[in-house]
Amino acid sequence: MSLESAILVALPATIVAVACGSSWSTGLRDVAHPARAILLVALCALAVVHAAGRRAALRPVTAPLLAAGALVAVAAVSSAWSVAPRHTVARAAGFFLVLLAAAALAAGVADDRRAARRLLASVLVGAVAVALVGLLVYAVWPNDAVQAATGQVGARFRGVGENPNTAAMLFAVTLPLAVLLGLEARSARGRLAAAAAFALLAGSLAMSGSRGALFGAVAGVLVFGLAAVVRPAGRLAAVAGAAVLGFAAVGLGSLPEPLSATEAAKLKSPSANTERRTPNDAEYSFRLEDELGYRSGYRPPASHSLIGGSGRREAWRGALRQGDARLIAGYGFGTEETVFVDRYADFQGGVPENSYLGAYLQLGAVGVLALLALLAGLAFTGVRLLARDRRLAAASLGVLGAGAVLALVQSYLYVAGNTATLALWACAFLPTVRAFE
Repeated sequence: MSLESAILVALPATIVAVACGSSWSTGLRDVAHPARAILLVALCALAVVHAAGRRAALRPVTAPLLAAGALVAVAAVSSAWSVAPRHTVARAAGFFLVLLAAAALAAGVADDRRAARRLLASVLVGAVAVALVGLLVYAVWPNDAVQAATGQVGARFRGVGENPNTAAMLFAVTLPLAVLLGLEARSARGRLAAAAAFALLAGSLAMSGSRGALFGAVAGVLVFGLAAVVRPAGRLAAVAGAAVLGFAAVGLGSLPEPLSATEAAKLKSPSANTERRTPNDAEYSFRLEDELGYRSGYRPPASHSLIGGSGRREAWRGALRQGDARLIAGYGFGTEETVFVDRYADFQGGVPENSYLGAYLQLGAVGVLALLALLAGLAFTGVRLLARDRRLAAASLGVLGAGAVLALVQSYLYVAGNTATLALWACAFLPTVRAFE
């Protein structure tokens, strides 16, 4: 097997292993956690060796690479003041491996446009495989593959993911790749395969009911369409296509109905905790983590609209106040879930669910600036590539756009163990070599 072939196998395998490592099944997580670490190291090693063999063709764009290096350096150095130094070192090492693999993968296809497309196809294969695993889980354990309805929302499909948002993030950032491969397919079979991949990912995303992933997917497809075509009619068609995707996903996701007020009230217990409590326990009546905004007695669930109802705004304000206490350098990389404490009645989560606020908590203003510089540098190199390989650049920009929008409502850009992280950076780093120009 050639180095390229090994990479094209290792990349989707790593994506699947990472997704399984974020599963609701403890047994699957126990197997996938060590597997994903081994596969990431192997992928990184293969990519570096492959890139070293093509060093004569490399002309790297230094700005995004310097920004990536600065972000990793700040993350590693933050162990000196971190509230959990060992955890910071481990998280920084994982993030470094992801960015190194992404940069090396881009360097390995620096002088070969077809190889670049094969690389994008392998990322898409990984996402499709995760979606198929989710369907398999649903066929065997339907109750585990679906999150039960509540008074706010209907039943939500989660597949193999820990919650409905987990795998949906991966599907959102990879949808532009299915569009690219469908447009460039030379045979009816290839176009049919790309269409099937798009339908599978979009359908799984829609049934998950993940609004953040939906916004990211629509943004990614829209950016791809606007960048891939020049004529006004084509761009208008791209806008219409993104709108159709959004409306169709919203309509499909709204089919499962939430519980009625009577059914929701029956599920209420003296305490929202699953643990048994006695009247002498402080959490017998309500959870202490729900103290901010709590009102006694039963109240109907908050409205769960397309743009509200998750309690994120309260959590964001709280995270911002926490970050202000360590304005410059934060609490240490990888400490977001340790530092942030959910005390909000309408919010359920261990992190504030915003990558930019998460970076602020962990690395302060320095980390946020480094992260924004990296995203801006990758976007700039993608725009420059449009003049030489418009569709490839459009796909990279589409994935980056989807990821940047998704980061507004999910904490994941810097987490090596997140399902969407490797796929995002692997695609976004493609324009960082000048050989295509």
